Amino acid sequence: MMAHHGSGAGGDIEDTGLQAPLLQPQRRTPPSPFRHEVQPPAKSNFFECTMNLTKVILGAGIMALPKAVALLGWGWGMSLLVVVGLLTHFTIHGLVYASDRCRQDTYSAVVRKALGPLPEKVLQATMLLGCLGFEVVYLDIIGDMLIGDEPELDGLITTWMPHDLRHEWYVGRPFVLAILTVVLLAPLSSLRTMSHLGAVNVVGLLSLVGFAAATCWLGVAAVSRGAAHELPFGPDLEGLGPDTASRITAALSVVPILLTAASCHQSVHPLRTMLVPYNPAVLDRVVAASLTMVTLLFMVVAVAAYTAFGRDVRGNFLNNLSPVQLTPMIGATAANVVSLGIKAGYAGSLVGSAVLIMFPLRQSVLEVVAPTSVLPGAAPVPTSLYLSSTYGLLATTYVIAVFVPSIWDVISFVGAVACTIMCFIIPAALTIQFKDQKSISHALQRGGAWVVAALGVGLFANIFVGILVRYLSATRHPEPPAAQELLGFWGLGGGGPGGDGGLQAVWRWAGWGA
Repeated sequence: MMAHHGSGAGGDIEDTGLQAPLLQPQRRTPPSPFRHEVQPPAKSNFFECTMNLTKVILGAGIMALPKAVALLGWGWGMSLLVVVGLLTHFTIHGLVYASDRCRQDTYSAVVRKALGPLPEKVLQATMLLGCLGFEVVYLDIIGDMLIGDEPELDGLITTWMPHDLRHEWYVGRPFVLAILTVVLLAPLSSLRTMSHLGAVNVVGLLSLVGFAAATCWLGVAAVSRGAAHELPFGPDLEGLGPDTASRITAALSVVPILLTAASCHQSVHPLRTMLVPYNPAVLDRVVAASLTMVTLLFMVVAVAAYTAFGRDVRGNFLNNLSPVQLTPMIGATAANVVSLGIKAGYAGSLVGSAVLIMFPLRQSVLEVVAPTSVLPGAAPVPTSLYLSSTYGLLATTYVIAVFVPSIWDVISFVGAVACTIMCFIIPAALTIQFKDQKSISHALQRGGAWVVAALGVGLFANIFVGILVRYLSATRHPEPPAAQELLGFWGLGGGGPGGDGGLQAVWRWAGWGA
């Protein structure tokens, strides 16, 4: 069926790599900006690629994982984190394999050639909304780190100011985010390739490592004081709900957060272009190394957080790291230093994430507004078009982040819709189509792809089923607003990390719980 994409007598691409004649373009075809032509030997940038991908994955979601693992217990929670890593590696492998078979250099181009124009349009819309949503999320959280939340306004900038000056316009969200966007994000986002962001990503990763180390320190402090909490093996039934139905609903709400914790498929093709020398087996190792580091970091943070705070661990773990909560554990001076240090490191880390997510976001916009400029073999995108799209996207992100400060509805909807399409359904369809050889390996991978596709479709359908069930439940049995505080996560009206409203409310809104 797919003979026109075929592997030929030369063997499978995943075994032989991109070799002649696949690497040799026809003479009448201009060479691709990717590597479909013979390249001289180049120094490997394996480390830089691994750091970039790791930084892409470690975005805002790490702060929600301790609560999710606490509710499921370490048995289910840790197992799901490992399964998530394996699923992500499997789907990225299928996506890269399809790209090599099609000789296409962008996610949309692969889908267009393999699945047709309609799936391509769906993917473009999904990537555009998904990446824009995450860009807004990152900018808004950075703003909260810098300014803080009402009424204290104890952010990185405002905490040093007298209380009567903390409401001045020059420390308000519009002005601070404008300075951040113009002075920092605009220059970094204007770079042409991810390879120039190595230093930024290393600093961001070191910040997250410092955050993990501080969390471990808190866990050790709890052990030394005899106040350590043991993470249970099974689910926290009391924390999940008062009855069986609510417990099942809450548990099913938590699972999608873990399933999308390692999503990074939108950045695979920019990373594929960056890798020197390119080889699919090497890219597989980049993905494996990155996912291994991320999974280990997730596990360490989850266990240490529960050891220190037990069932009091918040849905937004950053709220546990305030000086007020840390002082009884490590003293007032250390509490202030640790709290400010973690906030500063996390804000710096999110700056790197915001810059990295700009690459697939800009690519998605260019594929819509100027599709001929991003075709294989086309000349580099003109500087005027490149910069105007970059600055236009930053301006759009700024406006949304300033005027829609409560963005947890965005992240929940993006997580439910964009991640299921980009990370499960489409990669599974590509794997089923291109793993077409009559071998045990390909047969097993096709079977795995069907399982992933079913999982993605189930998560996608659950969005709308959950919204419908919640609507019907609300009309028949109205609940007071206080009921949203059941699981202690950011509520839709929480206004960012400083709020700690209802985890169940957010996930239910996204259709992840009934």
